Amino acid sequence: MPIQCDYHMHTPLCKHAAGPMEAYVERGIELGLKEIGFSDHNPLPDGRGANVRMAEEELDYYVNRVQELQLQYRGKIDVKLGIELDFIEGLEDYLAAQIARYPWDYIIGSCHYFDNACQIGTWTRQFPGTPDQQWVRYCEQVKKLARSGLCDIIAHLDVVKRSTKQPTSVGLDAITGALEEIARTGVCMEINTSGYRHSELNSPQPYPNLAFVEMALKLGIPLTVNSDSHAPQQVGTMFPTIENFLHVRGCRQLCRFDQRQRMTYDL
Repeated sequence: MPIQCDYHMHTPLCKHAAGPMEAYVERGIELGLKEIGFSDHNPLPDGRGANVRMAEEELDYYVNRVQELQLQYRGKIDVKLGIELDFIEGLEDYLAAQIARYPWDYIIGSCHYFDNACQIGTWTRQFPGTPDQQWVRYCEQVKKLARSGLCDIIAHLDVVKRSTKQPTSVGLDAITGALEEIARTGVCMEINTSGYRHSELNSPQPYPNLAFVEMALKLGIPLTVNSDSHAPQQVGTMFPTIENFLHVRGCRQLCRFDQRQRMTYDL
């Protein structure tokens, strides 16, 4: 069977996505998906990272809109309620309370910042250190996210490569260590196909790159495939390519979610 779910889609509320939410759902139906899920960027306190996420006062509206779409498209496609949760050290209690307030189907956890004030991005080209130091620091964040229990899906592993800085074996070993920690905790990881749209990468590739996906398969990490869409036409980006890659390597199951319960479907 083909890939059935795309759980990583944004909305104009995050200030860097475009298109009505209905258009994302309609695209999912056109592609033959069985489930589609919105996971816009979560609000953070005191306006942190406000230029790329919902405001706190918009979160109720976001949840209500997804629930309206669930009713509107019932019988055509299952619309899931998710959120992309930024893991920020020191804000764990805030994040846990945010999660507890709503009936999420899944939480996608991401590491976009190195600092509590959300001023230093994980893939900044102005990182004050070597490429290996940047990769190692990012991977330490990912390990903490995996251990936190806050999320159901780890987002775009190795997104630090958007910095265009190439690591040596030290940085690559750090990614290996992050994968091993994800496997140990049992959390799901996404194969995020947005990298095929990112021109700054050395070559078109997902997050994580396919070599790391192979490693994830060997480690038994549960997987899902997401597009990280910021426009309706991006839904399902390169899914047939990833589907073939996984099938050739013996992957026969992917994850789906409902009310934060993980299940599998046959690929």
